[in-house]
Amino acid sequence: MNARELALLSLAEWESGSGKIDTILDRQLMGAGLDSRDVALTQNIVFGTLRLKGRIDWVLDQYVKGGLRSLPLPIRNALRLGLYQIDFLDRIPPRAAVNESVTLARRYGHKGTAGLVNAVLRNILTGLRPDFPDIDADPVGHISAVHSHPRVLAARWIARYGIESTMTLCEYNNTVPRLVVRANALSVTTEGLASALGSEGVVTRPGRYFGECLELEGAGDITRLTAFTAGLMQVQDEGTLLAVKLLDPKPGERIVDMCAAPGGKTTYIAELMRGKGRVLAFEISRRRAEMLRANIERLHVPNCEVLCGEATSDVTDAADAILVDAPCTGTGTLSRRPDSRWKFDLDARDKSKAEIEDHERYHPRGIFSRQASRQLRLLLQAADMTRETGCVVYSTCSLEPEENEHVVERFLRKRDDFILDDAAGYVPGMFVDGGYARILPHKHGIDGAFAARLVRKKTA
Repeated sequence: MNARELALLSLAEWESGSGKIDTILDRQLMGAGLDSRDVALTQNIVFGTLRLKGRIDWVLDQYVKGGLRSLPLPIRNALRLGLYQIDFLDRIPPRAAVNESVTLARRYGHKGTAGLVNAVLRNILTGLRPDFPDIDADPVGHISAVHSHPRVLAARWIARYGIESTMTLCEYNNTVPRLVVRANALSVTTEGLASALGSEGVVTRPGRYFGECLELEGAGDITRLTAFTAGLMQVQDEGTLLAVKLLDPKPGERIVDMCAAPGGKTTYIAELMRGKGRVLAFEISRRRAEMLRANIERLHVPNCEVLCGEATSDVTDAADAILVDAPCTGTGTLSRRPDSRWKFDLDARDKSKAEIEDHERYHPRGIFSRQASRQLRLLLQAADMTRETGCVVYSTCSLEPEENEHVVERFLRKRDDFILDDAAGYVPGMFVDGGYARILPHKHGIDGAFAARLVRKKTA
């Protein structure tokens, strides 16, 4: 089985609703016996096709009678893979990309589907392509097609950020994410980590905002590096440090991390505590709890205890500080999860443009409010576990107000014994927004994040 066939099977399995693309692709690659170059090609065309699926699908819809969705899964993905290679991979000759897609269409369809794929891709190669929707007349349609995002996201972001910033945000989401690591200060300095990585042939440069971070080039499989196995570093985008900076943990404190796996924030908390005090790391998934334990052990963190279950006042004493890194829709990290943006397309698939915009902009139970009840429940649980004058930091990797400030506002209405503590005293000023801490990819050039520091008042 070659790289393109593996890519086709992975995309078809993902589109059938069988799981996340990275999990599917890892499983497909595990027994395929491909060399490193073919593994890299498979990953490139799978993730690239998913990032640009909106643009690819818009073009193909103009050439396929009845639209792309009228075709069987393997055939539509043979077309997608072919067009992605034609338009975005300079090293692959267009006719070779066509021939490979035709071969796949014959193998997973029949002579007729192979002929269809051949005709569609060759028409695209030789003919004049239709114009994309006009940016002035239909900005939502233009951004959705050209920049490959669901209409529901394009409409919301245009209303919030404007057209130019929305295009910049979508362009960020379509880039291959940078590989960033945090130096484990319990074991090494940032300079020492850079030196250790350099000795293994890895090029590094400083992080954009935080001195603990390095950007890596040419690392390959990072888990094979001695610096990784020795626990000198943690793979962690700079945006994920924001919530821990706001938590401001101190040596000797008792800290609770309510949603801890895979452990990047947990271990950073322990690092800032210089290994002194106690960090209780809760995780409800047994599998993820084991991943968390393994990460803590690899980093040689001495003061973390993993508890598989939900954090409540019944199972732990009052804490000095609590981190609620809540489950969310993750709209700030779509560059790292190329399949995640398309989950927002499900409810909109059969709706008109007007219905989509009305439902998603104004409906209080829209797709971006679904997590809010769970998020508020976790925040209220955290409040019950916080000692007097202690703090709770609520954080997400979402850009959506329903999951961010709206949750905090609802919490403060229910718990008047808490106040919002201004983020200005804890994080760089560029990330402070009305007392909250906020990172915007189109403004700061790193993954999006939101955090709020909530302090419990001292009783009279």
